[in-house]
Formats: sequence, structure tokens, C-alpha cells
Amino acid sequence: MRAGLALLSLALLGACGGEKAPAADNQSMLAANAVIAPINDAVVNSDSEMDNLAEPDAPLPKPLVSRETSPRPAPPDYRAIGTEPFWAVTVRGSTATLERPDKPPIRYAISRNADDRAIRYLGDGFAMTATQGPCSDGMSDTIWSDRVQIAFGEGTLKGCGGERDDGGYAH
Repeated sequence: MRAGLALLSLALLGACGGEKAPAADNQSMLAANAVIAPINDAVVNSDSEMDNLAEPDAPLPKPLVSRETSPRPAPPDYRAIGTEPFWAVTVRGSTATLERPDKPPIRYAISRNADDRAIRYLGDGFAMTATQGPCSDGMSDTIWSDRVQIAFGEGTLKGCGGERDDGGYAH
């Protein structure tokens, strides 16, 4: 690349003198023009950038990607779980999603009603009631803040929900 720049300098100096360049210098001019074309299309700030211009087949560097570019989903409004059989309900806004192993999730449009004794999520073919009081799923030592009962088209499920004793939500 430095040889190309030297040829370019010689060609420009020869052209400034007003004299006709010898045949060998015409070849230098052709080589210099081959270098000038990509330089005219880009601003070059360093020797390493010049080297990149001289290698058109070189792969372009990959852009930096931040792992924080996609927003994290908001925590659910309410989460409940149960065992025997395993199930989980996640409430986000006006939708409750019932998930069970080996079955597709079922989504219900719901409304929320609360009083001093319970929180109720009610929808067409779905009712979930959470009452305050310690709850254990029977399989772990974790205690949740609420006892939960769900009634839906296939029957009734019982479990736990709300906050875990470690301050988190049921998973």
C-alpha cells in the first residue's frame, strides 16, 4: 500500500511540472488512479484504515451487539403454581395463561376483583381465587404468601401463589 502511495506522489509531482510524463510514468499514473478511486469514496484516518481499503475482499468487522437491546418482559401481575398435577398460571393485565406439562397453554380474558379476604380473577370458563395465608406446594420448603384455587373447564386445581418467603414470585 505504501508503494502505491509513493507512486501516487510521483505521478502527482510529475503532472505538476507541465512536462509530458514518460511511458513508464503513465503506468505509474494508472496504478495511482487505481488507489485514488477507493480513497475518494472514504475518509481515511489511519494506516490500518488504508490497509482495509486496499483489500476489497476482506470481511467487514461485525457490529457490536448489546445484550441489553431487547426489553425484558415486565414481571407478571400475579403468578400461581401447583403440583400433583403440575400447573402454573401467569396473569398479565387482562389475560390469565394456564400452563400444564404436555398440554398447550390456555389463555383466558379475565377481570380482577379484590376485597379484604381474597383476590379473584374471573373470565369465561375460568375462575382463580387467591386467599392470604401461608402455602407450601408440598414438594419444597418454600412458603408462598397465598393459597390459590382454580376452577376451569377440566376441573379444579389447588396450589400456591403470590410472593415466596424469599421475596420473589412463584415460578
